[in-house]
Amino acid sequence: MARTQRERNEQTRQALLESGGSLLREVGYARTSVAQITQRASRAHGTFYLHFENKRDLVSVLLDDMAHEARQHAREIWRTTPTFEAIWLGLRDFLARITPERSLWLLLEEVVALEEDAAPLRSRLRHLYVEPVLRGLTERRDELVPPSSNLELLAEVLTSMGLYFARTGTLPASPDVTALHMTVVWCNAVGQPITETDLANLRDMFEAD
Repeated sequence: MARTQRERNEQTRQALLESGGSLLREVGYARTSVAQITQRASRAHGTFYLHFENKRDLVSVLLDDMAHEARQHAREIWRTTPTFEAIWLGLRDFLARITPERSLWLLLEEVVALEEDAAPLRSRLRHLYVEPVLRGLTERRDELVPPSSNLELLAEVLTSMGLYFARTGTLPASPDVTALHMTVVWCNAVGQPITETDLANLRDMFEAD
């Protein structure tokens, strides 16, 4: 019986997330109410507050869910892929995953604009993306960057570039090509320029895809 109740609770939570996510994307944060979310989810109004504190809490969960899968995949790439190829593959995956979710980034900007105390949401989401990059660099420092490099700054720079493209919808080329350019910039910045052979190998990788 307890397990059945947990399953029902999770089903309700997922229904609220799906309904809330679709409504917020359709009409925006200011024009979406809790009543509309529960009505679309076919749930009682009070059930919303069993799972979320308010609309902003629901938005936070949507953003966390978006970041979770990308983080998991990024960790796998950093762990298994050799040298600078990990940078390119990680960036390509990051750009490919987050760019289609531009509506969520725009939603986040609306929340921050409407509620002054919501700014930490942006910083928290940023950290969710920085953390796996920083961990990968820290674990493989000798292969990827000189010992003297500021890894935290490097991870922040890479993440900032990707988030800017996602937020503005201004990806200058395909995720493959954009990630290649970002990888070249990265390696030059840390004093390990990519050779022509390295570039040829990377091009072969994304042309093979």
